[in-house]
Amino acid sequence: MLAQSIMPTHWFRVVLVSSFVLACFSWAAPGRGMPINIHAVLWWSIPLASLWVLTVGVSAYRFGRKSLWMLVATPPALYWPVWLVLNGIPACYWHGNCV
Repeated sequence: MLAQSIMPTHWFRVVLVSSFVLACFSWAAPGRGMPINIHAVLWWSIPLASLWVLTVGVSAYRFGRKSLWMLVATPPALYWPVWLVLNGIPACYWHGNCV
């Protein structure tokens, strides 16, 4: 009986930690140097942010209200996708001469 109550809490903690790790990688991937690595934003940050959203959605279905704690990681997870929506892809990316 006790093992059945511990297992959902254990899996929630595993998913919570993985959610924070995904959010940190999504934020840190493009910002390693200046200028901003737009290629990393497009090929790393957006897919990782999408995976984070999928993780939060599945955990909301599976764990219910406890999954609201995962929304703490929203700012780092969605920083670069929101930045890209607000600023757009710069022209230097298309010409291949971003310094």
